[in-house]
Amino acid sequence: MTGTTLPIADWLDASRDRADTDLRGLYFIGAFDRRITFFSQQVRALRLADALDQSGLLQAGDRVAVAGAGAAGVTIAIAIALLGNDVTLYDPAAKVLQLQSDSPRLLHPHIYEWPRLGSLNDHAGLPILTWSAGKGDAVCSALQASFASATTRLGNLRFEGAHRLTAIERVGEDWRLTLATSAAPATRTFRHVVLAMGFGDEKTCGSLTPTDYWKQSGIGTNAVEQQFGTTYLVSGNGDGGLTELLGLLVGTFEHVGFTRDFLGMFSGDDLRIVAAQIFDGAAAAADLEPALRAHLLPVLEEQGVLDRLKSRLRNDRAVFINSSGPLFEAGKASQLNQCMVFAVLEAASCANITVRQSRGHVDDLQAVEGGLRPIGIQVGGVPVDTAFKHVIPRHGPDRDTRYQPAAAHFARYRSYMNALLATRPELAEPPALDAETYDRVALRAHSKLHDTSLQPALSAQFAQEHATIVIGLDPAAHMAVEQGHHSLLDIAERCETLADPITVHLDLEPAKLACAGDLIRLANASVGRIHLKASASVHTQWTQLGGMIASAPLVPSRFAHRRLGSPDISALVDACLVRLIDTRLTNAMRTGSCPTIGTIGEELLAAIETTWATWQIELGADKVLRAHFLRLLTHVERGAAAWDGAHGCVDDLASALLMMLATHHGEPLRPGSSDRGNLLFGAEAVALGSGCRLIGQQPIAAAWTQPQHWGVEALIVSASSEISIAPVLAGTVLNGGSISKGISSARQVQPAVIQNDSFWRRMLEGSLTGWKSAVEKEFSDFRKRQNDEYDEALK
Repeated sequence: MTGTTLPIADWLDASRDRADTDLRGLYFIGAFDRRITFFSQQVRALRLADALDQSGLLQAGDRVAVAGAGAAGVTIAIAIALLGNDVTLYDPAAKVLQLQSDSPRLLHPHIYEWPRLGSLNDHAGLPILTWSAGKGDAVCSALQASFASATTRLGNLRFEGAHRLTAIERVGEDWRLTLATSAAPATRTFRHVVLAMGFGDEKTCGSLTPTDYWKQSGIGTNAVEQQFGTTYLVSGNGDGGLTELLGLLVGTFEHVGFTRDFLGMFSGDDLRIVAAQIFDGAAAAADLEPALRAHLLPVLEEQGVLDRLKSRLRNDRAVFINSSGPLFEAGKASQLNQCMVFAVLEAASCANITVRQSRGHVDDLQAVEGGLRPIGIQVGGVPVDTAFKHVIPRHGPDRDTRYQPAAAHFARYRSYMNALLATRPELAEPPALDAETYDRVALRAHSKLHDTSLQPALSAQFAQEHATIVIGLDPAAHMAVEQGHHSLLDIAERCETLADPITVHLDLEPAKLACAGDLIRLANASVGRIHLKASASVHTQWTQLGGMIASAPLVPSRFAHRRLGSPDISALVDACLVRLIDTRLTNAMRTGSCPTIGTIGEELLAAIETTWATWQIELGADKVLRAHFLRLLTHVERGAAAWDGAHGCVDDLASALLMMLATHHGEPLRPGSSDRGNLLFGAEAVALGSGCRLIGQQPIAAAWTQPQHWGVEALIVSASSEISIAPVLAGTVLNGGSISKGISSARQVQPAVIQNDSFWRRMLEGSLTGWKSAVEKEFSDFRKRQNDEYDEALK
């Protein structure tokens, strides 16, 4: 996943006020950040642990206390213990991760990060305590087992359950914690203390203490109502409140499943584009409904999203949604939840299902006949007089009560964070786990949390993760994405010189990837350095493109999703071919000899070197010209396929190019992109230079024997020594590349031919003067044939 990647100093600044020396050694995790999730708290914990280590704030022998055994607490406790420090984790509950441990709610690592790429990726991809999307009880059960295993293997990690922090005070350079236990209160002293105490229980709503979001509750379940029109009030427009609203309105609602369905209702990347128009640059707390109506609603209507949503809504409930400010308030909830709720409310309106919206703060709830009447909220300025069977308040956590044991310290930290976030709002954004932090934590975990016998396999797996690029289709954005330590463009730019092998795992249909065919060429060009693998579901389609592609199950990548776009792999493969040819030419200039040709004269080589430097600049500046030039250098047929990446033909191609460069010193040539050739000379004449051996299944000497077969004025080939072109036949003559003027009938003449035969090899071996004379004569003879045919045509 992507997210906010910050320097180490910033992660430390977000956890404590370094200017407040009285609070030195006391750290807070995510107490004032936006869109707090189970996953984002784990990432904050890992980044803080790594930052403490990398900055030197955490010294060997320092004892550390962590208060709170939720997602952040258990993660940072293990991470710091892996550094070698003595860590004690405290929590009022008897076991870690108590809050979500019996929850039917779905935990998903990335879904609230939409529209970021990878937001529907089910895998957390963490170096320790990693997990995949699932219900809270199942996820926590697995993580509890992982934590128990860690405490067994790490002698410096202890969990003290049923220990509630009641006070914390500074004692010299240390911190003294007072803890309530089932026995007598206890005090313990530590050099560092991390307060990972969560965010508190849901704020009370008048006299009603709401059921915690994560707790089991029968309110608003998918069961059919016992009484039609049962009334519900959801109060709160954060993610909790909006999710409750969706659960009440959508039949058989399950958050991730519904999200996937919703995103699948849009073609291409339309929803993400619209979201950018709505959310990008919106002021904090701004009312987004006008922008949603202006930009999202037309797309919902045009693409039939509302029609499909209508069939999924239930009409056996009467629902109110209350918010203190605008329902769709910028920054109040995730963008995706706001888009989905807007769409569902519009679909409900189309289906004549009334969902009423009220404003205000629920000051109290009065018990009346039929349920509870809220005090303090209004619809259109009129107090709401409805009695609700069920009231679901989602007004956010009660932080002050949760942090009461450290109230004075927390107040100072709150004041500091308010000022900091006013100038650095990015510090509150959901964080990304950078690759460096992942690697450092993972390598420590390998050595300390696993048996010695498993460490070679873990090291091999770690290396393979770094050496694998996964290319797939992002289901949220409907676009090709890549994940990996390396990027596809990076390895393509140096495919034939990669120090270590790279695996490219293909997890999408080739039709969904514009550069699919070029990937086969790239793998060939790498000479075994790039291995292609494909998931079983798409393997057959990939093998139809050719190349050696293994079928392999997809191993989820822990690297961030990056948009692949339309990388110009073809141009990079062409650049590889130029480098390979250049290596051969450089070697020829050094040794004075070229494969398939033999010895080259010293003067001629010096002239060739200068010309090649000029051509390289010209070809490098124009990818289209280079592609055409190399395509005909490889295959002479018009519209021929590009170089397939195989290195077996490179010597022939280098020899052909050397002969072309040499020819320039008797008849000036320049790279060109005529449909018939890849070189230009004279005014408009076209030459073809190629190192290919075959045309179809026949040697080129046997395949094309007539001038019109070649259609050029000059031919330079290195892979044949016996091309013989028949005399002119009746037909059209080209005069320097264009049809002669002033005649109604013209004839094609035999082109000038320079080939890899004994005569031309002797010329190459001799003096520059001798070579130039031979080339000049060949082209002079061609022009004489042309003039003779022209004169004959005028008779």
